[in-house]
Amino acid sequence: MPTMMTQSREVPGQFKADPSILLASDSKRHGNTMHRALQEQGLTVEYAGEYAQLDSLLRQRRYDVVLLEVTSEHAVEPAVAAALRVKKGDAQQFVGYLADDSLGNCGLAGDAVFPRNAAKLPAALRQHMADGAS
Repeated sequence: MPTMMTQSREVPGQFKADPSILLASDSKRHGNTMHRALQEQGLTVEYAGEYAQLDSLLRQRRYDVVLLEVTSEHAVEPAVAAALRVKKGDAQQFVGYLADDSLGNCGLAGDAVFPRNAAKLPAALRQHMADGAS
């Protein structure tokens, strides 16, 4: 029986079920922990390290999702600056934050704020996209 091939087309504001993720963090220790935890959840994640390293990695490859882990209120301003740089380079790039509830309302400017919880993140990402948010 012949196999039917279907073409998938990307819908703006959405990504595939298993998105390629670029993660950066303000804390090397927390970033390494989140990186490993997300990989254990089955996600494809490249760890950029600090926010400043995003630029060079994004010139090499496009990711479905850029996540900026924000572990303290002192990291909000650098995270927002990084998000703005990413968006300036590619306005369509999905940029999300991983932040605790206490930081979610601190002026994070991006496409979404997700819980800084590796076990809940895959479902939160998929739900966000299913809801049609961009």
